[in-house]
Amino acid sequence: MFAFQTSAGEPRPAVPEGLRSRIAPVLMASERVLPVSTDLAELLPGGSLRRGTTTVVSGPPGSGAVSLGVSLLAEASSSGHWCAAVGIADPGVLAMAEMGLDLRRAVFVPRPRAGWADVAAEMLDGMELVVLRPPGRVPHGAARVLAARARERRAALVVIVEDPRRWPLPAEVTLEVGASSWQGIGMGDGRLSARRCEVSIRGRHGKVRERTVPIWLPSPAGTVRVANGA
Repeated sequence: MFAFQTSAGEPRPAVPEGLRSRIAPVLMASERVLPVSTDLAELLPGGSLRRGTTTVVSGPPGSGAVSLGVSLLAEASSSGHWCAAVGIADPGVLAMAEMGLDLRRAVFVPRPRAGWADVAAEMLDGMELVVLRPPGRVPHGAARVLAARARERRAALVVIVEDPRRWPLPAEVTLEVGASSWQGIGMGDGRLSARRCEVSIRGRHGKVRERTVPIWLPSPAGTVRVANGA
C-alpha cells in the first residue's frame, strides 16, 4: 500500500476513513516486543524490537543501512503486524518481498517531503512498527515528539540515518554499518554476489553489550543475515 505527499503548500490527505481503526494495534499486556528474523536476532536485545522504543540504523549512502533497516520489518509483517516505511524513495518492492516483507501488511510513504515528521507521527498512531528515513539531521523537537509517540502508542520506531549523530536522542539500540567487503569477483571476471559488513552495536545507558557483529548485506542468497563466521 502506498501513500503520497501532495505538492508543497497543499494539504496532505488524511489517512483513509476506517484504516486507522482497522490497523490500530490491539496490545495484550504480555505482548511487549515485535519479532525480527532469526537471521538478525543477534543484533537486538532479546532478539526482538521492544515496543515503545527507538532503534537507529546508520551508515553512509550505499552502505546497506537502508536494506538492514527495512529487513527489520519482515518478520513482524509476516507475523501479522502492520508496518510502515516513511521516506524511502522508490522502494524496491520486489526486493522487500524477497526479504520476507508481507506487502499486505505494509504502508509506504516514499516522498513525504517537508512533512516527513508529521507523516511518521501519524503512522505511529496506527502502525506497530515504523521505519523512517529522514532527509537529514532530525531536529531535537521532532525527535522528542516521535520518540514520545512511539512510547505512547506502544509502537517500535526504526530511524535510518547516514550518521548516528543525526538522531539527537539516546536510542534503545544503535546499529552502525561500518567496513564492508564485496565477494564474487575473480581475477578480472565474475560478478559481485555478496557483501560482508561489520555492524557496531551499542545501546543507551550501557544496557546493551557493545560489540561488533559481521553480517551479510546481502548474503550470496540475497538475504540479510548475521554471518556467524560463515
